[in-house]
Order: sequence, then C-alpha cells, then structure tokens
Amino acid sequence: MPSAAASVILRSMAIGPTTQDPAQAPHQALYRRWRAQTFEQIVGQPAVVTTLRNAVRLDRLAHGFLFVGPRGTGKTSMARILAKAVNCADLRDGEPCDACPSCVAIREGRALDVIELDAASNNRVDDMRELLPRVYTAASDLRQKVFIIDEVQRIKEGWDVLLKTLEEPPDGVLFIFCTTDPSQIRPAVVSRLQRYTFRPLRPDVIRAKLERIMAEDRRSVDPDALGLISRLAAGGMRDAESMLDQVLGSDEDPITEASVRDLLGLAEASSVDSFLDALMTGDALAGIAVLDRTEQDGRDLVSFAEQVVLALRERLVEGMSSGASRGATPADLARVARRLTGIDASRSGLGGYRWQLELALLSAAGTSTSPPRVSSHEAPTAQAAQPPPPAQGSTAQAAEPASSGQEPSPPPAAPDTRTPASDDMKEMLERVRMGWPQVVDHVARNPANRPLIDACRPVEVRDGLVILGFPEDKAFLRDIAERKKAALEEGLRLILGRPVGVRCVVTNIALTGAPDTEAADLVAHARRIFHDDMAEVGEIS
Repeated sequence: MPSAAASVILRSMAIGPTTQDPAQAPHQALYRRWRAQTFEQIVGQPAVVTTLRNAVRLDRLAHGFLFVGPRGTGKTSMARILAKAVNCADLRDGEPCDACPSCVAIREGRALDVIELDAASNNRVDDMRELLPRVYTAASDLRQKVFIIDEVQRIKEGWDVLLKTLEEPPDGVLFIFCTTDPSQIRPAVVSRLQRYTFRPLRPDVIRAKLERIMAEDRRSVDPDALGLISRLAAGGMRDAESMLDQVLGSDEDPITEASVRDLLGLAEASSVDSFLDALMTGDALAGIAVLDRTEQDGRDLVSFAEQVVLALRERLVEGMSSGASRGATPADLARVARRLTGIDASRSGLGGYRWQLELALLSAAGTSTSPPRVSSHEAPTAQAAQPPPPAQGSTAQAAEPASSGQEPSPPPAAPDTRTPASDDMKEMLERVRMGWPQVVDHVARNPANRPLIDACRPVEVRDGLVILGFPEDKAFLRDIAERKKAALEEGLRLILGRPVGVRCVVTNIALTGAPDTEAADLVAHARRIFHDDMAEVGEIS
C-alpha cells in the first residue's frame, strides 16, 4: 500500500499539474508542467487508454507498439506512461503510482533504462547500429528496458538493422515508436508492431483542460478567448497549451478574445468574414482591400489564410446541416473551398503568399489569369477568315458571260489564312496525343504519379507549351502537377525529341471523353514493327 504522502500526490495528479506549487517552482512551459503522468490524465483517447491499461493489468503486453496520430495528441506522453507501468513497484489496476522510485526517475528523465531518441536527427544506419548493443544489454535499474523513438517515419535505411531485433526481441525489452505519418514506414516494420491510433482532440476537450489550467493559475479569461484557442489548436493539446502560455505572459486580466487575437497576431473575425464574403460574391476589390488592412495591421497572411479556411469549414458544416449558410448553399461554399485548395504557404515565388490569395479573388471574380477552358462545344481550331467582298468596279465584269471560244476560268481559291506557326502547333498536338501512352508509361514509373497522369489529357498546344487539362472534379491534382512538371516535361521530351514546356489547367475534359489510348497503342506498336516507315496512319472504319 502506498504511504499517505503518496496517496496525496496521486489525488493531486488527477486534477493538477506535475509540480505542487507553480508559484514557487522555476518556470516551465505549460505543456511540460501539465503533461499527463498517468493513464487517467490522458484526455481525448479513451479507446487507447482502456486497451493499454487492461493489457498492463493482465500482463499481456506486446514487445513493440506503434503510436500513430497528429502532433500534440499524447503519443509521447502515453509512451512514457507505459514505460512507468511496466516498471512500477506499486501498480494498481494497471495504473502506475507515479510515486515509486522507478516512476519518479522516468518522470524526471533520470532513468537510464528508458532511452528516448528523435529519429529526425538519429536516422542513419550507424545510429541504429549503435543502438543494438544497448538493446541486448540487460536493464540496470528497472525491470524492463524501454526504447521510445519519436518521428520514426524519418528512419529509412536504418530499418534493415532493426528488423531482426523487432521480430525476435530479447526478454525485458519494449519498443515504442511514435509517428505522424505511418505511410512512410515499411509494411514489414508495421506488421511486427501493435498499432494504436491517436485521434485529434475535439475543441471541447481542449477547452476543458485549458479551463483547469486557468483555474490553477488563478487567472480569469473570457470563454470566447478559450474557444478561439481551442479551435486554432486543430486537435493538438500541445499547440493549445503553447498558445495559452503565450497569452498568459501578458498582464491583461481578464483575458479577452481581442487580446488573444492581438497577442497571437490573428486578424479580426470581421476581416475574415469580409474576405470570405468577397470570395463568395466575386468582389475582388473588396477582398484586396481586406488584405491591405490585414497587412497594415501587421498580421501574418499565412495565419490569416488558416483563419479563412477555419471559418469556411464552419460555414460548410452550418450549410450542410441547415441547407444554407448566410445565403450561400453548400455548392457555393464548395466552389470557394476549391479556390483555396491551391494556396500553398511553401510557395515563395513572385508576389509571395499574397499573390496566391489575390489569384483566388480574381478567379472568383471571373478574371482568372489562367488559360481559357477548353469546351467540348467549341471547335479546336479557328474558322478560316472569309475573303473580302469584291470591289464594285469588278462586279459588271464578273457578270459578263465568257466568250464562246474560251473555257470559263475557275473561281479564285479562297486565301489560305493558316500560318506555319498554327500548323506546327496542330502537328505537335497530334504527335503528343499519338505518343501520350508513352508519356503515361514514363511518368507512372513512380506509382505515386499514376492518379496524376491518369486524370489529365493534352488538350492544346499554345505558344510552344503543351496544355494539359484536368477535370473540374479533380482540380486539386492540377496543383500537384504544377509541382511535378519535370516528370511531365521529360515524358513529352521523349516523344517529341526536344524539350517542351507544360501548363496545367482545369477544364471540362469529362465532357469531351478520353482519347483513344488503345488505338494509339496499336499505332505505336505498328510503327515499331515497320521501323517508322509508316508515313501516315489513316482512320480504320
């Protein structure tokens, strides 16, 4: 049985921070001071908590775990709690006491047998080889040695060293891997581990914990301010606690929503709503005026765009539940969402981030700078210009009958208005369409590019550029293609024999149908058989 002092600590840990008196202790970041120390303190992950606690209670733990989830959802905290549980001297119903020497050493980071690594900086083969002797060395102070590796998806070649160990680990060793992107981990590794998924935390769960923190620090706060922080955290408790820590650094009391926006560099809610309204109505000038005010106020446009997306999502949810949101239907809101999809904070080209926001406004206003869409109702080539009418002086001469001894002269042919440049563009387009299966095969060598190349079609050649069209329901792929132009241009170079540029546009290609790739394959096969001696391939009826 634990002592009376230990029981007091246990009860305090269920409702308060890890230090007994924050006013007397050195300052610690909120997310560190309020890090969960027992299964009971983990919030928002009931399924994971129940399963792991029962496994500890029944002594049915696996030798390796994979914790998957967004940042700030409790993966590393759960790993440390599990390390406590397997080494706790006073385990009660699967819950570590957090008071015995083993639990205290793990909590304070002094336990030599709990090894934590960050794979972001320890992902080489040599790093994994240095780890192996520690795996096969017996624990010195604890019953079980625990290896916690964070951001494990960053390990690439090093897995070859660990695979055999993961399959047949020595007794008394526990592996816990944490990752935000399990798709980057080899299936052979995942199959050797028990996977637990950590869900993003709901805003009400985040808000409840923030309220406990504010009560502990004896600070008053506007409920709207906590609600704003909870939404901005996007499901991550650590982000919410970091934002609250920044706000608590001010001397304002009570803390209001306006002060939170000012301290975090956020735009006013009215500015966000005005920008969304401008996108909805296509009022580009009003939207640009909002951007001007936002920059003049010293607000970050990246954060502003995140606020716009968050507000748009709230309108979408409202529209789906009630059929309309502020007069806009869900279809209208979806169109605005597609315009914002292409905005990428990592792009730092001409005009920067603001240029992308302005392009979204111009697109909403119908003045997009992208090439015009190719319609199935429009002819792909321009009509030949009509010849000018004959002069009046030649009318009478043309009406006179020809002399009986002469054959009537043929009417003059209409002037050929086609230019060599337009003919070259048409010829290039035909060559691209005939060789498109080869481009598909080349680009699809990388399996990740298969959805991209399957969705687009060559629709036009203009100014020496091959225009690739993407259907409207797959507009997001157009933005991905812009970042993978090199692969597309290399595939086109193989069939054209020279470098050529690519431009990707959104078009109603779904109405025009896909090109006959099967026929193109047959033609390409025939050309290989006859060694390119085929001068012309006619249509087979």
